[in-house]
Amino acid sequence: MSKGRYVIIGLLLLLLPGCKPDKATVERMKWRITLGYEDKSPYGTYLAYQSLKYYFPGVAMETLSGRFRFDDMDAKMKYSNYNRSLLIMEGLDFYLSDEEWAELKKFIRDGNEVVIFGSRFDSKIQSELQCYKTGGMEDYVDLFGVKTFGENKNVLELNSQPGKRYGYSGRFLKGYFDVPLDNPNTTVHDTDDSGNIVYSEWTYPDTLGFAGTHPDFVRYPYGKGHLTLHAAPLALSNYFLLQDGNEQYLSGIWQAFPGDITHLYWCIYAKRAAESSSLGGLWKYPATKYAMLLALMALLLYVLFEGKRKQRIIPIIAPLRNESVSFVETVGRLYYNKGHHANLAEKMVQQFLEWVRMHYFLNTNLLNENFIQQLTIKSGQPEATVRGLMEMIHEIKLGDAKTDDAYLYQLYNTIQQFYKKKH
Repeated sequence: MSKGRYVIIGLLLLLLPGCKPDKATVERMKWRITLGYEDKSPYGTYLAYQSLKYYFPGVAMETLSGRFRFDDMDAKMKYSNYNRSLLIMEGLDFYLSDEEWAELKKFIRDGNEVVIFGSRFDSKIQSELQCYKTGGMEDYVDLFGVKTFGENKNVLELNSQPGKRYGYSGRFLKGYFDVPLDNPNTTVHDTDDSGNIVYSEWTYPDTLGFAGTHPDFVRYPYGKGHLTLHAAPLALSNYFLLQDGNEQYLSGIWQAFPGDITHLYWCIYAKRAAESSSLGGLWKYPATKYAMLLALMALLLYVLFEGKRKQRIIPIIAPLRNESVSFVETVGRLYYNKGHHANLAEKMVQQFLEWVRMHYFLNTNLLNENFIQQLTIKSGQPEATVRGLMEMIHEIKLGDAKTDDAYLYQLYNTIQQFYKKKH
């Protein structure tokens, strides 16, 4: 390793301490909202996730990526009328495509339970349920750093625990749902073979909890299952659950679900976008749509024209050879083999001067000092090389040169320097 590398490594080692984030940045990052089930920071959900195995013992648990799409649930999630599943989704923004919403409703209709903790809900869900989320923007005001809000103390209440209120001094918990008093679907239901009521459409929800005086924890029967919505996702955060008595609030949430759950899915979606994994998800973007149409048209044209009879293969014709070069080489070898070194030297000089005229556009009638200077400039060769070649050319023209093998070799190599430099 060279000395320069040691210097560079030493400088990098000196700079490393300066790359560490300052204490204020570390503190702000520690308090960021992640809702990660493995995250033990204040706004992770490690405690809530770990509590599931105590409230649902023996249940098969599986975590789903926030990028999981619900339009292919049949292929990725095992459920049936005999194996009731509970799907828990925790995040801030919950948006989904029409195809995903249809599959999610089918999942519920087959007898499964779905609960969504969110700050914002897709408009298609709100309009179909006639249930509109109020509040939640406060979750997005500086998602990093320590924030205390005194108004979030003693905010939450569960119907199953009358008289008890829960809260903390952390971020927003006061979101709630506006639900109309008169829902037109309250009587839409059927009965199954056993006489049990099966709701074929959305009905007026059961209110399971409140934020102040407003419902924030509601449940909608649908088919053989239920859709449950909770307006305070941070109620599952570690920071909330570590406050005295708040574990009872979590207990009340989990106890609100049936006890015959066999499969449990936990999905942290953070900010979920309404995208579909199908072709329709790409088709809704104009740029992608036109690119796909153009590709299809190009493919169609290729098939149409390629399907016609192909033209006969055109044979490859070799380029014409420069026979003059071969002729010069043959003549040169002839002169050399016959021992006509002087004649060969004159031919080499004539060829070189012709080459100078064609490439440098110099007059070669007078090979004087002015010519030497011009050829030096245009050829880029050292002046000593040009001057030495001119002296050899003068000797050859005057017949004073001793044209033996060594002389021809020197003349040839000197001239070749000009040819190579030009190319």
